[in-house]
Amino acid sequence: MVRRRWYIKIAFCITILLSQLNLAGQQQDSTPVGGELRVNLIGIKNNRGVVLLSLFGSPEGYPSDPTKALIKLRIPLKQLQLPIIIKSLKPGSYAIALLHDEDENGKMLTSIIGLPKEGYGFSNNVMGLAGPPSFQKASFPVSSTVSTITLRVRY
Repeated sequence: MVRRRWYIKIAFCITILLSQLNLAGQQQDSTPVGGELRVNLIGIKNNRGVVLLSLFGSPEGYPSDPTKALIKLRIPLKQLQLPIIIKSLKPGSYAIALLHDEDENGKMLTSIIGLPKEGYGFSNNVMGLAGPPSFQKASFPVSSTVSTITLRVRY
């Protein structure tokens, strides 16, 4: 009889422990990790080369130094699926610089006078007067849920 009570106590403790572990797992799953950003591209003129997308969370390095970007994506155009989805972003302001790198050299190909020969784009579809737009003009908010932007590629 004593042994039977001991087994019942152990079974009860194990049941409570398992229910607590299950509850903790459910709480972790329901806690949002961050927002999701969906980026649609329009205006790509061909499927040669790659799309280089840099997502910046601050003005530092934007847009000329992709090493300072929070996220850098290199997507072969033949494998490009739209929208481009970036997950687990903290809510805040971000800016995107994009290059359609047709020759896959990792740099913007320009003419003799410095005009772009490859496609490029910035979030909010803004343009600078004599160069790229500022981070403030290109920045957009990302919420803790799903945010969607459309980026026009210009040639």
